[in-house]
Amino acid sequence: SSCWALRTAHNGKHAKGLPGAQAMGDKAKSLFDSFKAAFTAEPCDLVKCEDLLGQLKLLLFSGSAVLSGTGTSQEQLLVRETLEHACFLSIRKHDLPAFERHVSQLKMFYDRQQGLPPSEQKYPILGLSLLNLLASDRIGEFHTELELIPVDEAENMYIKQPVQLERYVMEGNYAKVLEAQKDVPKMYYAFLMEKLIECVRHKVGASLERSYENLPAQQAAQMLILKDVPALQEFAVKENERKARGENDDPMGDLTPSLTRRAPVGLVKWEVKDGRLHFIRSEQKRLELPAVDLMVNTIGYATDLERIV
Repeated sequence: SSCWALRTAHNGKHAKGLPGAQAMGDKAKSLFDSFKAAFTAEPCDLVKCEDLLGQLKLLLFSGSAVLSGTGTSQEQLLVRETLEHACFLSIRKHDLPAFERHVSQLKMFYDRQQGLPPSEQKYPILGLSLLNLLASDRIGEFHTELELIPVDEAENMYIKQPVQLERYVMEGNYAKVLEAQKDVPKMYYAFLMEKLIECVRHKVGASLERSYENLPAQQAAQMLILKDVPALQEFAVKENERKARGENDDPMGDLTPSLTRRAPVGLVKWEVKDGRLHFIRSEQKRLELPAVDLMVNTIGYATDLERIV
């Protein structure tokens, strides 16, 4: 590994005086090489990679020197590169909570780069993090993270891509979002782009529910960025299942809307029948006072604005 080639004479003398630390360092290097080889293998054994990563993290984080910033340059580089590979592994596994944890740990190394060479993976990973927030409809957090990126670094292609996508989403220019899916800057963006498309579909679906009792199925498929009516039928089934899970997980209802979650207006079931998409409304959980709906939406938007500002 290139990061181990940066050992200085001083660190070498220090390691000789600590044979236990030297042995642990060699073991970590060997384990990292095995992990990297498994990660780059085709096909990639994700289970094996996860197992090796767990062993490597346990070894690297068993002491506090690396986390406190007092470890040697080679230790810092090894941990940074391990966490970067862990981010990409999480995306491959579609494990976004793990991805977010690894990004959070990585920021510590990106913020303090004294004595460390710049990382080639910094901007791809920060760009993936921004895209993940956008695809999760966490617009407030998206802008908070964007504010932490220096102005000169914001011109990096990996940062500009999610910023442009956020602009398209806010404008409702979903055709541009779909077009951008064909021109993502790195292979790991494909999964998150598909997640963003799903987010866009839910936004469009929420608008359709409010605007129509029913509409032609082919027209609805086009508006939802679906290729045909059978795809619309499949999406309708998943949408009904998603809403049913939401009802079971939160029977009292979440009264703080985001851009896709509104104040509860009753469960709306989707049904494709006779060439049309029907929205069948339930009267359960319908709010009796319109003022409450207005108040809840205002509070939700104010919360997002506060995060952005």
